[in-house]
Amino acid sequence: MNIQLLVPPVVGGIIGYFTNYVAIKMLFRPKKAVYLGKWKLPFTPGLIPSKREKLAVSIAKVVKENLLTEETVRKRLNEEKVKKSIEDLVDKGIDKLIESIPEYMEKITSSVADKKLFEIINITDVEKAVNRFVEHLYENKTTVKDLIPESLLKRKEEIARNLTTKILETAQEKLNSDEFLELITEKIQSFMENSGKIPDILIFKKPVKAIATTIATRIVKTLNETIESPAFQETVRTYILQTTDSFLEKEIINLLDKNADKESLSRKITAIIYENFNTPIGDLPFMKEETYRLIASWIRTLIEKNRTILIETTSSKLLQLIEKELPVIMESIDIENLVAEKVNSLPIEEVEGIILKLIDEELKYITLLGGILGFIIGAFQDILFFVK
Repeated sequence: MNIQLLVPPVVGGIIGYFTNYVAIKMLFRPKKAVYLGKWKLPFTPGLIPSKREKLAVSIAKVVKENLLTEETVRKRLNEEKVKKSIEDLVDKGIDKLIESIPEYMEKITSSVADKKLFEIINITDVEKAVNRFVEHLYENKTTVKDLIPESLLKRKEEIARNLTTKILETAQEKLNSDEFLELITEKIQSFMENSGKIPDILIFKKPVKAIATTIATRIVKTLNETIESPAFQETVRTYILQTTDSFLEKEIINLLDKNADKESLSRKITAIIYENFNTPIGDLPFMKEETYRLIASWIRTLIEKNRTILIETTSSKLLQLIEKELPVIMESIDIENLVAEKVNSLPIEEVEGIILKLIDEELKYITLLGGILGFIIGAFQDILFFVK
C-alpha cells in the first residue's frame, strides 16, 4: 500500500478537527479585544464575550416567553407536589403561631392596658360578636369540656390526685390546730352542760371540761386516722373526678342561664360588657396574666382541634390568591430584566461554564465531525487522483 495515499485523508482530518476546535474556542476566546497599536484584531473578543448583552437579552426572552410563562407557573401551582409543599409551609406557620400566642397576647395587653374598651371596640361590633357567640353556643350545644385545652384534660387524673392531696393536707392542718380542738371541746362541753342528763355527782368528781377535752381529742385522732386511710383518700379522689366530669359535660348555656332564650342571654352578656366600657383595659379581670395565659391556651387548643381544616383552607385560599394575582406578580418580578441582569452580572468564565454544561458533549462531536469530514475530503482527493 502506498503510504502517500494516507497523507491527504490524515492531513485533511487533522485540519478539519483543528479548524473546528479553534472555531469553538473562538466562541469564548479571547475574552477581551486584542489591539495592534490602534487597530483591533478581527474576531476579538470572542463571539460570546462580544455579544454578551444580546445573548443575555435573548436568554431572558426565551425564559420569559417559553419557560416561565403564566400558564407554566399556573400548571405548576396545581401539581400535587406543589400543593403538598404549600400545606407543609402552612403547617409550620401554624406551629410558629401557636408558640407565639402567649407572647402576642402579652404584647397586645401591654399596648392597650391604659386604654378603655370604648376606645378600641365599636359597640355595634360587640353586639354582633355576642350574638354570633350565643348563636354558636346554642347551635353546637357547647360544653365546658369543649372550652378546656386538650393538654389540661389529659392531666385530669393527675390534677385530681394533687387536689385530693392538697385538700386532705389542709383538712389535717385545720384538724390539728389548737383552734379546732378548742372549738370541738366547747361544743361538747356546751352540749353536756345543757343536756340535763349528767348526774351532779359525776360533774363533781370529774369536771365537764376535762371530759369534753378527752372526747374532742379522740374525735380529732379518729378524723386524722380516717384522712390518712388510703380508702378514704381514694373515695375523695373519685368524688372529685366524678364531680369534675359532671361539670365538664354541662352545656355553657345551662351554666349561664338555662331558662334564658338567645335574645335575653345576648342582652345580659352585652350588658356586662357595657358596664366595663369605661374601665381601663388593664384593670379588667381577663387582662390578668393568669387569665390571658389561659385564653392563649384555649386559642391553641382551638387551633389544634381544627388544624387539618385550617391547613387545607389556608393552602387553598393561598393558591387561589397566587393564581388570581399571578399576572401582577409576574409583571412586578419582571423576569426578562431579572434574567438579563443576572447573566450580564456573571463573570464571563461562569457564562462559559453554563453554556459548556449545556452543549459540551455536542461541541466535542462537532470537533470530531470536523476531523471526520476532513478525512473524507482527503480520501476523495485520492479517488479523484486515481480516476484521472
